[in-house]
Order: sequence, then structure tokens, then C-alpha cells
Amino acid sequence: MKIAIAVLVLAAAASAQTPPTPPAAASKPASGGMPAEVVIKAEGAGSKLNDAKPPLKIEVDTFETIRPSLKPDENLLLAVSPLTVSWRRTHPESLMNDRVIQPWRTTFSQRSGIGFKIKEQLEALLGGKLEQKEARKWGWSLTIADEEGRVFHNYSGSGDPPDEMLWTGQNEQGEWVRAGRSYSAVYTFTSPDGSPRTTVGKPLLFKGIVHQEDTGLHLSLDSSALFGTSKNASELQAPVGPDLLRSAADLIKRKYSGIPIAVRVFANTKELGDSQARSIQDFLLRELMVAARHVGVDASRAPFSDQRVEIVLLNR
Repeated sequence: MKIAIAVLVLAAAASAQTPPTPPAAASKPASGGMPAEVVIKAEGAGSKLNDAKPPLKIEVDTFETIRPSLKPDENLLLAVSPLTVSWRRTHPESLMNDRVIQPWRTTFSQRSGIGFKIKEQLEALLGGKLEQKEARKWGWSLTIADEEGRVFHNYSGSGDPPDEMLWTGQNEQGEWVRAGRSYSAVYTFTSPDGSPRTTVGKPLLFKGIVHQEDTGLHLSLDSSALFGTSKNASELQAPVGPDLLRSAADLIKRKYSGIPIAVRVFANTKELGDSQARSIQDFLLRELMVAARHVGVDASRAPFSDQRVEIVLLNR
């Protein structure tokens, strides 16, 4: 670096005293055998030689220290739950598979009956808890009435109303409650002085009912849930229709796999019933992954109140 500076200074001094030599003459040697002076000029105006280094540019992630904590725990998606007895592992690719049992779409209760809390209704009517001695003095009756006000079934008793009473859903005439129909539970309590008090419980309305008959296990489904409130659609109405039918298919997968199935549709017309039956058959064949001969279909005409879908498992 010092040599270069010296040459520049010398050249600058020489240029100040001697006129510039043409390029052709600069290449000729002098008489004494020494080369002629060489002028060195900078290319850019005002540029100077320096030893300064350019700034060091290093890209830095501001969130580098916390970024790993922002990632989701993938191990949670692969956890094995003791409640999912039908799955070996809850792989993410299986969670939304239509052919896999989906426990969160449960429509059918695991309890074998409809529960009525008699004593709780009496205490709610009186506005407070009852001692056992006081409860024994009350008589009670439970009447299940259909949507037309007719008595469907009746229970009665005296002394210490039960905490809970289970009803199968069948009356003394062998009739079962119907899916889609509304029923009312009417409680009548008789005080120790003989005066009656009446209260009405929550309406009983079921989208699906399962019961065993001589012809097989019946899964009775509400047509208004499957095909709309008018029950006149020929295809399943989302989202309630597919969800209800998928719950029925899940129940069959869990407990009744391999049993032949008969689908019986009661609709406004025979033609509409045939269309609805084919829609249900296609859905069950896809969900259960069975051959078409395992799911038979039939349709009949029925009044609006009796329109429903019966999926019969031929286990008898």
C-alpha cells in the first residue's frame, strides 16, 4: 500500500512539471535504456484508496427463542384413548373419515329405557326438599300422553315416590313410542289431606328409538329429521339427516355388524317412499361397506303422523 501511494505522488509531481506524453511515445524507451514516466489516474472522480471493510450483514430471527413453543404438540393427535375402543390409534387422517365410528355423533342413549324422576318433580312442585317421612304421605301418578292428548301409558303409586323410574317405551297394548312424535309426562301428586296437585314435565321427543320386536331389532327414525319438516324430500337433508343416519350406522357397526338389514319407509306416496328408501340404502351401503343384497328396501304409503323410517336388523 505504501508503494502505490509513492507512485501516485511521484506521478502527480511529474505531471505538474512535465507536459503529458502521448501514448505512443510512452511505450518507447529513453536513450539511457530507462522507461518513460507512467501516469496512473483513478477511474472515479473523488474516489480514494482505503482499507475500510463493508458492514457484516447477518439475518437474525427475532422470535428464534420462542418459535418452538408456538408449534402444536403433534403427540396429542396420536394419543390412544381408553374410550375409543373401536380405534387402535386416533390418527388424524381417520378423524373425519365417514367410514369410521364417530362417537361425538351419538343419537342413541346407552340406557335401556326412559327415566322419570318422580320425587324430584314433587320437590320442585313444593319448592323444597322433603324428608322421607313427609314423602311417604304423598300419592303419585305418572301419565304419558301423546300429541293428541290421549293416554299412552300410566303409572301410579303411594308412599315415598321413587327417585327415578325407567320406562321401556312400550305400553300395555304392546305399542312403542314413535320417533318424531311428541309425548308429555303429566305428574299428579295427592297431598296427605287428599288434594291433588299436577305438573307437566319436559316434552318427550326422540329422533331415533331402538327396540326389539318379534320381527327383529327396530331402529325407528324420524322422517322430518331425515327428509325435512315436510317429510317430502327424496334425498337426505343436511346436516341433521346424514348425522342421524350415520349415528344409526355407527350403532350397527358397534353391536350388530354382519346382520341382514331391511329398510322400511313410510311416506306420503309409494313413489316418494321408494326414492327415500334408495337414498337410505345407498348411504348404509357406503357406511357399512356391505354388498347390496345385505340391505333390502321397501316402501308404503302412510298418513303424515305415521311417516317414518324403520331400519330392521333381522336377528330373529
